[in-house]
Amino acid sequence: MDNLRVELEDINESSLRLRQNVMPTINRFGYESPQMDSLNSLIQNYDSLALIKVENIISTYGWLGKSKIGDWANSTLFIVIQHAQDNSIREKFYPLLEESVKEGESRKSDLATMKDRILIENGQPQIYGTQTNNLGQLFPVENKNKLNKRRRQVGLKKIKSN
Repeated sequence: MDNLRVELEDINESSLRLRQNVMPTINRFGYESPQMDSLNSLIQNYDSLALIKVENIISTYGWLGKSKIGDWANSTLFIVIQHAQDNSIREKFYPLLEESVKEGESRKSDLATMKDRILIENGQPQIYGTQTNNLGQLFPVENKNKLNKRRRQVGLKKIKSN
């Protein structure tokens, strides 16, 4: 499992390195710039390759929990599936992440984030307030007055939901 842990940690680090360029590129050239289009294309290509690797790992070993591969590598499984372009990928793997969370092997906050993404992609209000638009505004939330209580239950920080 050490080889898988290292491979997954490398995927996560490379993804973060690419994404750390997003805000500087937007600030310097604008969101609708050719530079941002190029960066988005690089990120999408990287995410596609990472998804192939992660899908192969999950189909071979199942959703590996933190006791087998460590917290960082376990989180990589979530991140790569979360970044998939096709919502059906998230829907396919959500039950595996859910089972891993029930076993105490993955983070509740990851499960909440994936649930919200699935709901938003399906045109429904989110539950935990983890999804925002490009301006940082929350997408619609179910029962806003209980949002922070739900967030607390899954280990997410309190937010203003106005």
